[in-house]
Amino acid sequence: MPTGKYRLLAVDVDGTLLNHGAMDDADVAALHAAAEAGIVVCLCTGRSWEESRDIWEGLNLPEPHGPVVCAGGALVVEPDTERTLYSRTFDRATAQELTRQMQQMGYPVMALVDAWREGFDYYLIGRYDDRPLYQNFISAIPRRIRHVDRLDCDDYPRPLRISALEEPGCGRPTVETLKRHFAGRIEIQDIYLSHRDVDIVEAFSAGTDKFTALQYVGQGYRIAPSAFAAIGDDNNDLAMLRGAGLSGTPADAPEELLRIAKMVLSPRGSGPVAEFVDAVLKG
Repeated sequence: MPTGKYRLLAVDVDGTLLNHGAMDDADVAALHAAAEAGIVVCLCTGRSWEESRDIWEGLNLPEPHGPVVCAGGALVVEPDTERTLYSRTFDRATAQELTRQMQQMGYPVMALVDAWREGFDYYLIGRYDDRPLYQNFISAIPRRIRHVDRLDCDDYPRPLRISALEEPGCGRPTVETLKRHFAGRIEIQDIYLSHRDVDIVEAFSAGTDKFTALQYVGQGYRIAPSAFAAIGDDNNDLAMLRGAGLSGTPADAPEELLRIAKMVLSPRGSGPVAEFVDAVLKG
């Protein structure tokens, strides 16, 4: 049992722990120190579990292992067994309407499903053979994809996340258009993926975020949000930074994160995780 104030450490992956595709040795050592102190170390990522597995294995954290929050909070996975512990999916009507709307805006659409339950990762709706942005993104990481023309069949699995790709810096207008159209029925944001040099416009069922997933994780350990410590660097980390007892963000994170974080840390790639963990261990 940890003796300090904070008992659960939530760590964003891309841009925070992972910078230009690599983890800093000092950050990895800090996460080991936190785990050895009895703190539940919980990776919280926008990636699917399939896309997160190598990163989690590369950390080689000491047992017992905490769950991994994936897909921006739509999924919680037990890493040792890879089974799904928690998921939040779209209702079918909203998923179908959102997919049609994105297609009308000219996007091929990617719909992530629960691979542990369904045996594949994505539906890809629409053609992308003339879209280098999609070709590069999809070929970069192995995914089990089913190609369909529409998401209208009622026996299709309900998606965890529905997304589209844009050129860097170009995702925000699409987000605002879809926010107006769906008026609170979905969560939607644009994230810049530096390791892919692409904006991803990603939508979830209403109420889905990393903090809600962390609350589920915390309940299993009887840890209240006041004992959460969370570090992140992008829009999909806002909810967990607001809700955690201690929050940190790199100095070069977006302005909104700098306003709400209780600690402004070293810039990305300069050891912000190690700096944050040091504060967590000191309680």
